[in-house]
Amino acid sequence: MTGREYLRVSKDRSGRMKSNGQQHEDNQRAAERHGITLLEPYEEQEAVSASRYARKTRDDFERLISDLKAGRFGADVLVLWESSRGSRRVGEWATMLDLLEDRGILIHVTSHGRTYDPANPRDRRSLIDDANDSEYESAKTSMRIRRDMKANAAEGRPHGVCPYGLRPVHDQRTGRLITWEADPDKAPVIEELFKRLRKGESFKSITKLFAERGITNRKGKPFSHQHLRDMATKAAYAAYRVYKGELIEGIWEPIVDRDLFWDVQRILTEPAHQSSAPRPGRVLHEYTGTIRCDVCSGPIGTVGTRGRAEYKCQKNGCIRINKPEVDQVVTGVILAYLSRRDVYQALNRRADPAAVAEVRAELARHRAELAKAENQTPTTVDEARMFARLVEELRGKVADAERKQRELTTPSELNHLMEPGADVAKRWKAAPVSARRKAAAILLTPELIGELRITRSPVKNHRVPVTQRMIWRREPNQPS
Repeated sequence: MTGREYLRVSKDRSGRMKSNGQQHEDNQRAAERHGITLLEPYEEQEAVSASRYARKTRDDFERLISDLKAGRFGADVLVLWESSRGSRRVGEWATMLDLLEDRGILIHVTSHGRTYDPANPRDRRSLIDDANDSEYESAKTSMRIRRDMKANAAEGRPHGVCPYGLRPVHDQRTGRLITWEADPDKAPVIEELFKRLRKGESFKSITKLFAERGITNRKGKPFSHQHLRDMATKAAYAAYRVYKGELIEGIWEPIVDRDLFWDVQRILTEPAHQSSAPRPGRVLHEYTGTIRCDVCSGPIGTVGTRGRAEYKCQKNGCIRINKPEVDQVVTGVILAYLSRRDVYQALNRRADPAAVAEVRAELARHRAELAKAENQTPTTVDEARMFARLVEELRGKVADAERKQRELTTPSELNHLMEPGADVAKRWKAAPVSARRKAAAILLTPELIGELRITRSPVKNHRVPVTQRMIWRREPNQPS
């Protein structure tokens, strides 16, 4: 007889992997004893689950089924190392047995030491029993894993791949993961990334800086723009465990201060920063895209005319005006504004400690109530529906309390771009252009300094001071 194997990586109860090569060696010895000549195998190239909880498809299993349907199998026997290698789903297994029976193909299970005939009722019952057992074991394993994950999440224990900047701590006797801790060599890189982002530096400039200093990822390659962005949103650095979208206090120590973490999240996600994000390439002008044309409300860009820089309406070309003179006025207004103590205090919100404590207590209470509701075991359909509604309501309350806590404890990012004092002009000049551009996009709004618009000259064909063409649109009752 001729036979074709279906090989799929196996993991035994000790957690050791049984490779395709090892399975083939066992199958080869069994085939020789039973007079079977093995032909080309079907073989999965990576470890893929055969249970109904699998997230990846088994390409060669699909090819095996397709060949059986089309009559292309080309052998007398299907050889499996053990029955669960074929499938851990009863329906899928039964379909395969039907195809084998229709084609008159036998199935040999090496771990059983025997060959089965799917057309034989007793053999078929034995094989179906194996499939039932395999599916039941898969279901129990999946349930245990979900239960353990939920318990670990509730306790704030780490899960998944340890992020760059942290390192795992294992029990020396059992090898069990205990927690994560800061990696003394890599954690400073993460902290520097967050601090630079809070100052307004771009991912492009940080990527270039890290590459020049030889800072690389775990594979020894320079960090990419996208890799740094992904790290900047990773809650694990602030000692948060994420479980089904909820942030839970982690048991490990943060390597990034939480105020710093939330500052950066706001900088990366707020619409003001998204809309004012520079085009690809180097940012050269802090006010382009923020100042607008008063004629058509379009944005104003920079152009060069006869060796001098001008602002020009990018939408319809409505206006042109001397750029250096406008920049001098706008910078002076911004610096004067930032130097005021009352403005600094308004921008740098400081929450009342009592209010913060109240919100944190509210959050802790809602989390405890949610955990209690999730652990209830309803005995009727009505109870199940009631608990489902309660859980949904409590999750909403937890999310609201978390948002309140962030709003109370997160200062404005402008506090970290600038600080008040006599040297505010020096610090403004030293800040990257990208940081000044972000600050201008926030400050030059009706709610703060005012939205700046440039209008046409009031006197046709006659040059007037730029201040006569600058219009500041403010909300009512805004201080000048």
